[in-house]
Amino acid sequence: LLKLCEPFFNDTKKSLLIDPGFVSSPENHGGIYDLTGNDHLPRLGSNVTNSALYQPKNSFIPLCFFFCSRSLALSIIPDANFYDMIVYQARRTAWTIQRQNGDIRSDPNLNRYLGIQYAKEIHLQNRAYVTDILKFYDMAAGFLMRIDKDQLTTMPEHIVNDFCDVLNFASEQTPKMMAGIDFGNSFRLSVTLLSQDYAGLVRNYNLRAKLGDVLHDIFLPDSANNRSDVPASVTCDPFAGGQPYLTSDKLSQETLAPSLLLLYGEVEHTGFYDKNSHRTKIAELLKFLWDSPEHKPAFRRITEDKASFIKFANGIVNEMNHQFASVMERLPAIRTVQLQMANPQQWAALSEEERETITSRHEENEQHVKRDLPLCNSIMKMLGFLNTDKDIRDMFLLDEMRSRLANMLLHVLTKLVGSRGLDLKVDNPETYNFRPKEMLQDLCIIFSSFADADEFQKECARSGYYTTDLMSKAVKTCRKLGLLVGESMELFDLLATKVEDASKMMESDEDLYEDAPDEFLDELMCTFMIDPVILPTSGKIVDRQTITQHLLNDSTDPFNRKELSVGDIVPAVELKEKMEVWLEEKRAARNQSS
Repeated sequence: LLKLCEPFFNDTKKSLLIDPGFVSSPENHGGIYDLTGNDHLPRLGSNVTNSALYQPKNSFIPLCFFFCSRSLALSIIPDANFYDMIVYQARRTAWTIQRQNGDIRSDPNLNRYLGIQYAKEIHLQNRAYVTDILKFYDMAAGFLMRIDKDQLTTMPEHIVNDFCDVLNFASEQTPKMMAGIDFGNSFRLSVTLLSQDYAGLVRNYNLRAKLGDVLHDIFLPDSANNRSDVPASVTCDPFAGGQPYLTSDKLSQETLAPSLLLLYGEVEHTGFYDKNSHRTKIAELLKFLWDSPEHKPAFRRITEDKASFIKFANGIVNEMNHQFASVMERLPAIRTVQLQMANPQQWAALSEEERETITSRHEENEQHVKRDLPLCNSIMKMLGFLNTDKDIRDMFLLDEMRSRLANMLLHVLTKLVGSRGLDLKVDNPETYNFRPKEMLQDLCIIFSSFADADEFQKECARSGYYTTDLMSKAVKTCRKLGLLVGESMELFDLLATKVEDASKMMESDEDLYEDAPDEFLDELMCTFMIDPVILPTSGKIVDRQTITQHLLNDSTDPFNRKELSVGDIVPAVELKEKMEVWLEEKRAARNQSS
């Protein structure tokens, strides 16, 4: 079937004869693309129906194309997945044998896995076969780009899914065979389907995440992600002077940055173990785009969509809070086992059952750290470069995000400086991506970018993670290790001073709050309100910060569970004025008595 399709791989005129109506004509496809029954195939869109009208200019070419795509879905795709599983099993078996001082050459299980692996490689690494498949899917991408949205909704979802799987498999297993093939259609399809105009069409979050992986694994230049196997020619557009597709393509310049921010939030739905890998790749793509002048206008437009940005920023904060705490709990456990294993007498003194239990737990801890820590590192990098832009920094200072950001940054600072995280040692730290000094540097650069933000300083002072000693120690550590120099060091030092001043002011005011009238207290938190607002759905009055943070993760009124959004809340103007008068009178009385 691939050979039958070969004449229109590179012949645009012939590929134009592929008629999308084939999949909606049961009479022609013979039930292969059924919409109902046990063997039905999901489509990109919803509510797709068959069409009685199918009048192609050439009936043979559509038949070849769609039958070939279905055949590949039932052959190369499961074969590639099976091959990846066999390679993993072979490597894990060899590792286990070596840990037990066994002979890897004579082990029957390992030899069985290797036999299956080598047999699969006969065709999965056959140059002619792989090249034809890659050309077929780039041609398929061009076809999908050509048809209109209504026709695109009728396309079997597996074609796009298989397109992603084949490209990512090739980038890992046969990257050199990608040289000399034009992947322009593949790039443009990935960018188009990720764009906000198509977000309502491609609703499968796992598929959208795969499209992001394609952009990272295939089209991110080697210098940006330390990947050297995929030929440089693959990432570049030969019709744009050899410039990377990511910077030369007009649609990419206009849509990709906001698309990736949206995707960062969406991959939350892809599963606990997959989302970290997806998000790490998205962060690396965003960093490359940020450094490219061609994408600056698109980043500036990001701030125009407040709801999407807050969703993205909230995802970053949630991820960092959870993942970094987990990592810093597991690293000391890893170090403990490393020391045990390094002492032959101590390790031999344990029973075989104890050694197996410890080893199993140790492997689990290593897997978690190797999966989570790259994402933590990329989040710190991303926050650092995003906050160099004033408009984006102002978005992080919104009521919905300011407190959450301050708490997250101080939480990380506590783990690195407050609990001697910088002194934590593990063998081969690079295998875990554990670079605590670099992370502290990134963290303090972020802090320094908010040195002139009064409200951020107050949030730091209000945080339960803040102590004067913590910030002071962080400043001293940065100076001692030379992590910050010049203006950045001065700004970080200034921030620490301003936060300390804000903390002292808040401590003096807290004494005044003790006999505050009940109407001045947040009805949810029972704390003195700074900016009281009315919830129209229940009539309750709470602090703006309380409700905005609640609504980030739950779009209902906390008192009666009715639908509520930030735009619905109403400032309690009269109450706020009354509170300010009361507070000024209390401050004046205090100053007079002192």
